[in-house]
This record gives sequence, C-alpha cells and structure tokens, in this order.
Amino acid sequence: MAKLYKDDGTVLEIEPRNGRRFKLEELYEILECELVQMVFLRGSQIMLIDEEGKLTKSTFNKNATAIFNEVPRISYDWIAGHAIVCEQNQFV
Repeated sequence: MAKLYKDDGTVLEIEPRNGRRFKLEELYEILECELVQMVFLRGSQIMLIDEEGKLTKSTFNKNATAIFNEVPRISYDWIAGHAIVCEQNQFV
C-alpha cells in the first residue's frame, strides 16, 4: 500500500490502478504535475514528487519534507506539492 501526502496535510492510502504498479500517466494526475522525480528513501522505499514543484504554484509539504529529511543527505531540502511514498517495485 502506498501513501499520498498532500500539501494540505492530508494523508491517504492509495493503490495503483492496475493493483501492482503506478504508471506515469496516473502519477501525473495524482501529483498534479508534468514531471515526476523519484527520490530514494530507506530500504526499498521511494518518494515520488513533482520535479518542478518549487517552480510552480505548489506549496510546502510538511509531512513529505519530514519523511524526506529522515534520510541523511548532504544538505537539508524541502518538498513542494503532493508526494507519494511507496515500495520501489510499485513504480514502473
């Protein structure tokens, strides 16, 4: 089961339409974007975000940013717009 972290603080459990893997077309709809970026988290988890979120009208996503920054990185960063956290094998 994947989780959608909306930028308004809402968290929803979601599944791919086909029951197995998210397709790019549905990610564009869910994330409300035109370019999807995959970010590696811990283990086999990934976060799917809007690559251009900071350049568009997207707003700061507190919950997704907290998850993103749990993984040690060179510098702090933040997530804008909606984000999906799922297992790597749920994304084609």
